[in-house]
Amino acid sequence: MPEKQFPGESDTARYELLQRLLLRMFSLMKNVQRDASVIKPSLSPPQARLVLIISRYSDSGISVKELARLTSVTPGAITQFINTLVDKKLITRETDPADRRSIKIKLTPSARNEIHQFKNVLFNSAAKKFDALNTDELKEITRIMAKVNPEIITKEEMF
Repeated sequence: MPEKQFPGESDTARYELLQRLLLRMFSLMKNVQRDASVIKPSLSPPQARLVLIISRYSDSGISVKELARLTSVTPGAITQFINTLVDKKLITRETDPADRRSIKIKLTPSARNEIHQFKNVLFNSAAKKFDALNTDELKEITRIMAKVNPEIITKEEMF
């Protein structure tokens, strides 16, 4: 069955309702992200995203090539971001022990601490937004979201 591109007359109310829902969802996420951005305001959103991705590979590190693949950004652009983050003492470049020609990007201990703080602020900001709901309403919205999006990501994938 082909996807509908535009609503028909009978679908207009549903279409408008979906638009309002999506705007509310995006607004919620933007407000939560804004609240959390006070932790490290000196990072641009792409830099913050890169640091969060690198944090998923804290033990083994990650290559520039893999970062480029995950972010759909060229390796050259990733290198520029890395240079800035090295200057800010948030990441380090380390030689890969398994392949001395390869470099792994890792977070510094202070960056790991900042990531932990950022995640806590992000969660607390979202939790405050949902304080407007009682427990039954929270269960209901969780049930509905699971119906709409049955795939669930891990906490690590979330950030």
